[in-house]
Amino acid sequence: MSVLDFRLNEETGDVRSLLGMNTRAAWAIAALFLGAEIALFTTSAGELTAVWPGAVLLAILTVWAVGLISVRQDPLPAPFALAVAIAATAATYACFHALPVPNSSPDQLWMFGGVTTLSTWLCVRGRVGTAWLTMAGLMASAVLWTVTTDRGPMEGLGTSAVNLGPLLMATFFAATIRPAAANIYELRRRAVEQNAARAAAVAAVAERDQRLRELGTEVTPLLQRIAGDSRLTLAEREQCRTVEAQIRDTLRAPLLAGTPQVSAAVSAARGRGVEVVMVDEHGLDDVDPPARTSVLGQIVAVVNATARGSIVIRILPPGRPLFGTIVVDDSQDVTRVELLPDGAGRSSMSNEDESAVLATDPAPQQN
Repeated sequence: MSVLDFRLNEETGDVRSLLGMNTRAAWAIAALFLGAEIALFTTSAGELTAVWPGAVLLAILTVWAVGLISVRQDPLPAPFALAVAIAATAATYACFHALPVPNSSPDQLWMFGGVTTLSTWLCVRGRVGTAWLTMAGLMASAVLWTVTTDRGPMEGLGTSAVNLGPLLMATFFAATIRPAAANIYELRRRAVEQNAARAAAVAAVAERDQRLRELGTEVTPLLQRIAGDSRLTLAEREQCRTVEAQIRDTLRAPLLAGTPQVSAAVSAARGRGVEVVMVDEHGLDDVDPPARTSVLGQIVAVVNATARGSIVIRILPPGRPLFGTIVVDDSQDVTRVELLPDGAGRSSMSNEDESAVLATDPAPQQN
């Protein structure tokens, strides 16, 4: 994985996302800051004894700004932060000694603002110690400059000490807001999970109510007929068996019963007199849609091809080497179809009875 991350509006779960540092606005602000520093340098470069120290410091600030926004690791990698701090201190000292004495314009001290901004954002990105080291280097450079130009250490100290205020505020931010960022994103994650669980519960209740209404439409007339005085006809008894099987399928194999193709094939098989038992232990719940569709297609094909006898369809629990098994007993042969993880089916035939074949699997869980 790359150290840099130039994606826009991608949540990283740290202070970068919290402050919007992975947005176009952050890049625009960084560009404006660098543009302002370049403007201050160019307008005051005419009286400098050397231009290269300012150009080097601007290059260091540019590398720092890009790294500040795009480096994925939080806190910033220590080697990167320390290298920028040392290089900025050395370049700042060189800039001071290229200035005329006395200064002819406040713009010639632009390096104070640039290095102070570097220090404050080092705090924001978790490198408080490196930030204070950078500020100490800035102040030491200023004092050494005023001492070597016969103006005394107090002038350099007074000129640079005003920059301690922003760094103190950034340090306070690092001590309070940065730890809270992890809590903020953890609370957000929990809220998303709770909302998803609530939505799933609402959907399950809605599906249950819909199913109850459908069952009420089918079951209520039968219950009223059963409660009557007259005997049930053969057709009504067959209808009762069909409804009972559908309810059992819904409880023991909800995924299979809820798939229209499987449900239609099973209903047609029962209409032909085939006894169908379905057990779902949720091995298909989290399977990729293509593999699930292939498995369900295998089940439909086997059910449609069975003209008599019985079928036992079992979806195994998750983590098994097979998705499930289908055992077909047509009173002459027993055929076992294994549903493979790639969605294909593998069948074997024997003259053993169905109970012997089923004994190779643990007993299905009862719901």
